[in-house]
Amino acid sequence: MFWRHPKDAQKDSLKEFSAILKSIRERLPLAPSHHALRWFLANGSSLSLEMGGSADLSTALIEIATPETRSPRQVVCYQLANEQILQDALEAHRPSQDWSLIKSNSDAYGHTLGQHESYDMRIAQGPWLIAWWIGLALLLLPLLLFRCLAALWLGSMLLISLGHRGLGMAGWGNDKTSASKLDSLQSHDCLLGFPMAPWQWILGAWGLRQLHAPIVWLFGLLLYTVALRPHRRNASAFLASRCLLDGAGYLDPESKFWISSRAATVDREIGFGSYNAHRPIFRCDPLLRKLLSGPYWSLTNFFELLGPIQRIEIAIGDSGMCQQSQWLRLGSTALVLDWVEQNPRVEAIQLRSPTTAIREYARDWMLVRSMPDRKGLEYKSRDLSRIYLRTLKSWLEKKSEVPREAWEIIELWQMTLNQIDAMPKNQNQPPMLLVGRIDWISKLWLLQQLGKETDWTVKKKIDIRYHELTSEGYFRQLLENLQLSPLVSEQEIQLAMRMPPAESPAWRRGTWIREFADSESKIAVSWEKASYELDGENYSVLFRR
Repeated sequence: MFWRHPKDAQKDSLKEFSAILKSIRERLPLAPSHHALRWFLANGSSLSLEMGGSADLSTALIEIATPETRSPRQVVCYQLANEQILQDALEAHRPSQDWSLIKSNSDAYGHTLGQHESYDMRIAQGPWLIAWWIGLALLLLPLLLFRCLAALWLGSMLLISLGHRGLGMAGWGNDKTSASKLDSLQSHDCLLGFPMAPWQWILGAWGLRQLHAPIVWLFGLLLYTVALRPHRRNASAFLASRCLLDGAGYLDPESKFWISSRAATVDREIGFGSYNAHRPIFRCDPLLRKLLSGPYWSLTNFFELLGPIQRIEIAIGDSGMCQQSQWLRLGSTALVLDWVEQNPRVEAIQLRSPTTAIREYARDWMLVRSMPDRKGLEYKSRDLSRIYLRTLKSWLEKKSEVPREAWEIIELWQMTLNQIDAMPKNQNQPPMLLVGRIDWISKLWLLQQLGKETDWTVKKKIDIRYHELTSEGYFRQLLENLQLSPLVSEQEIQLAMRMPPAESPAWRRGTWIREFADSESKIAVSWEKASYELDGENYSVLFRR
């Protein structure tokens, strides 16, 4: 998400982030993390200022993440709740009536954003799990060497910084409560709690990158060789075609319409995103953070990599507005992943190049492009989606107990494909039954209401303001006119704005934040644990799954 600024306003993302945090704090307890630019809310969510690897704060974007949930519908509920939290905060402290929040898929600098989904996946099974453990054991010695060199590098950078500025000027080392940490965000000099100028942080980060490049390469090789083999073999074709169900639509600079902007940038099946600016389908950055982050004297995070279940991101989706589309994305993906893990030896359709297919399908709003599998057979995106739909339906029919939500997702999936199948027969007119339910269909319909000679800037305005979270946003206006029944009720959204999901790590995190957010103790929260100081002693609370 990002602010829409008036033309004459000078953007200061750090000040904006601080203002929105203070506004949220008036309504909801929150607590800092170990990272100065990430905070956790009492409903279990996380709010952060994402810099995208740049020290230029003017390009930073506000990012909010839902808490851990137990169902796809619950994720949608907390997405809507978080959007309302941000919108309420802006309404209370709006610098100008021309400012608003946009749930964006790209920014003014050409960066593609989108939405990351986190799933618990089985990293490997049987002999491949043993190979995973052996590979990690072989990484241990290089990891220890890296940590020694990294500690020396950071120590030298800190000495340079102290000599350049002095401890007193930076205010480093002072104990701060969560309230004073919030105030300190106004200072660029204390960006991450250390007395370093931006150029010093850039130099420090560059040095660390050179030091850990070999171990990242080795870890990437281990992932490519061993990790998620059934998922890559049997789920990649579904994920390549998934933009048909959840794309948000995009108008490119040549006035060509795409189904999805995020999916069109995918360049590999598995890998890291933030480290090397790649766009993988299976994004393993959480594993890389466990390998490289944390105290250099502790191997706790490293040993967590030995677990067979790991959190993996799927980072091919757009930030959409339609509740049904978001629900269908999460539900269909969860069903496919469950099917893959319960049937690891089943051979599904294997595309010759899933990454090429996903890029081609993302640009094919007329639904005519076909991509080959390894046997030479050609498939359109809707063909692949229907094959997976039938497979999952047959699989669920054989199970004794199936959640009601699973059948509801299957029903919505089938209805969506039936409507999309009719598009080529109707001169590529968007099916009205999907307007307001599927984002790319809704945006395409809005754009087609304009004349063919309409200027690109007018069309692009629709493309962008479709995602605006205020009542003036084009999707909100469209939804009001269509009067569609919402997937999630207003009462559920209001509850999710205050309370975390029950029976989840988020529930324990949210309860802890409510207890300690206003205390004078030094506290820090993460997804996995909370740390605090009481009577001079340090304590930690784990939020186990």
